[in-house]
Amino acid sequence: MFRLACLSTFILFSSFSALAKNKCDVELSHGLIITDSEIRIVDNGQTRVQINNDNQLLIRGYWIELSEQDTIVLREYATGIRDTVPELVSLATDGVNLGLSAIEQVVEGMSDKEPEVLKTQLQYVERALMDKFKRGDDFFFIAPQSLSKIDDFFTKEISKKIHSAVHGSLGAILVSLGDAFKSREGNIEDRITDMGQRMDIISKEIDKSLQKKAQQLEEKAEEYCQCLNTLDKTETRLQTIVPSLAAYDLVQIRS
Repeated sequence: MFRLACLSTFILFSSFSALAKNKCDVELSHGLIITDSEIRIVDNGQTRVQINNDNQLLIRGYWIELSEQDTIVLREYATGIRDTVPELVSLATDGVNLGLSAIEQVVEGMSDKEPEVLKTQLQYVERALMDKFKRGDDFFFIAPQSLSKIDDFFTKEISKKIHSAVHGSLGAILVSLGDAFKSREGNIEDRITDMGQRMDIISKEIDKSLQKKAQQLEEKAEEYCQCLNTLDKTETRLQTIVPSLAAYDLVQIRS
């Protein structure tokens, strides 16, 4: 129901938003872990707020007794979180790991073994991604961050790390293939130039993929702007019912 109302609101306001050209500056001030039965608001790996089965609230491990009417507000809050965050996490992670695997396969195809520098650099890329977004078989995780700047994370931070991985491995590949080049007919300089061009093509394709990913996330964040505004209002209502929840304010609207 929240999802339907949210999208209806988006349709009504989308034309105005397009004309205004104002970004929805939404920030998640805490991390979130979402499973089928739990929603946990976390700080530094510690659970501060836990919602069980969308109808039971615990703050710092203490159960908060709610009336039937208050539980309805809690359920609205939990439903709002479930209707937005998992899709953003899925969109952020889908395709990126496949792209990293493709890089490995291409580089391995140029050499008998994967250069250690590539392996190390790709581990850095995966770690940076998982620090922000993570999806398992039975959970979703999103770190504290500005949802209006998700695109910057992919087009700047992740792009820079992948470029370092690709170009950093080029030298190692050339060294490992040096003897093979010498033993074959043909101009070694031409072969090296050809490999450099191939690596540039890989980098450009990576950039295209990341830019597409960033655009998808930006569009989704804008689509969810009204949803997140609604979620923020529901959170405020819940904080009025449970004042101690205000210490773990999750959704913050900056504009």
